[in-house]
Amino acid sequence: MNVMNCLKSYVLTHEYTEETILRYFFSLAFLSFLTHELLHLMSASIFPKYLFGEKKWEKLAKHRRAQVVHAPNQILNGLLAGQVVRGSLERFPSAMKKNGKFDVGRRLETTTRGGGLFGGFLNLLTRGGVLGGEKKAVTFRRTTVLATAASCGYLMYDFLLLTIFDRKNMLRAHGRRQYMIYIMHHVLPLLMWPVATRYGTFEYFVAWGVRSELSQAAMGLRTVCIGMGILDTIYGVIVQLNFVGVYFWVRMWPLLDHVRSMAKADWFAENVPRWQLPFAFFTVPVPAMLNVYWWFMIMGAFWKVVSGGNKKKKEA
Repeated sequence: MNVMNCLKSYVLTHEYTEETILRYFFSLAFLSFLTHELLHLMSASIFPKYLFGEKKWEKLAKHRRAQVVHAPNQILNGLLAGQVVRGSLERFPSAMKKNGKFDVGRRLETTTRGGGLFGGFLNLLTRGGVLGGEKKAVTFRRTTVLATAASCGYLMYDFLLLTIFDRKNMLRAHGRRQYMIYIMHHVLPLLMWPVATRYGTFEYFVAWGVRSELSQAAMGLRTVCIGMGILDTIYGVIVQLNFVGVYFWVRMWPLLDHVRSMAKADWFAENVPRWQLPFAFFTVPVPAMLNVYWWFMIMGAFWKVVSGGNKKKKEA
C-alpha cells in the first residue's frame, strides 16, 4: 500500500519544472513499460489455458498467437493514453493569435491548484501543470505529459517485440512493408515526443497523436476476434464496425483540422528552437499521411468481411 500511495503521489502531485520535466516524463514512461511487460507475461500464461483452451491454442499459427497475446497491451494503451490526454486537447482555430497564426511553441501560465492527492486530481482534470510558488512558464499540460509518457512506455515495449523478441512473427503477420512502417511509426514518437515535451512545442499535434492511440483499444479487441475465428460472425462484424468508427473518430475526423493547423501554424514562433524545425516539417505531416494510408487498408479489410470475401476464400 505504501508503494502504491507513493506512486499515486508522484504521478498526480509531483512538482515538475522545465528542468525536471524529462526526469518526470521518463519515470512515468518506464513505469508504463514495466506495466506492459507484466501484462504481456500474464496474457501469455492466461490466454492459452482459459480463453482459448490448449487444443485451440495449438492450432493457431505462431504469428496469430503473438498478435492475440499482444492485444491486451493495445487495449490498455488505447484506453489509458487516449482518454487521459483528452483534457489537453483544444482545436487550434479557437487559439488563433491576432496575426492569424497558431503559436506551436506557446507556453502556458499556471499556478498551483492545491496540494495533496485532491490537488493532484484537480490538476489532472484541468489544463495546468503542478508547480509550487508563484506564476511560472511551464511546458505541456499535465494531462499531455501523463498520456504521452504512458504511450511512450507502450511504444518501448512494442518496439522490443517488433525488433527482438517477436520479430519473425511480426514480419509474417504484417509483411515487410507494413513491418518497416510500424518500426518508423514507433521510432519517430520515441525520439520526438520527449523533445517536444521538454521544450513545450507542437503540443496540439503531439496530443492528437496520443489521442489517436484510442483506436488501438478497438484494434486489440478485433485481433482477439480474429484469433478466436469469430470475425465473420455477427459479433465480429459489430467489433469491426466499432473499430472502423473509433478509427474514424480519433484519426480521420480531426484530419481537416490538422491540415488547416499545419497551414496556419507559426512555425517560426520565437519560442520554437530553430533546430527543431527540420524535424517538425517531417514528423508533423507523416502521422496524418499514415492515418489516411491505414484508413484505406482498414476499409478494404472491412469490405471483405461485410461482403463475405473471407468466406469465399475459405470455400475455394
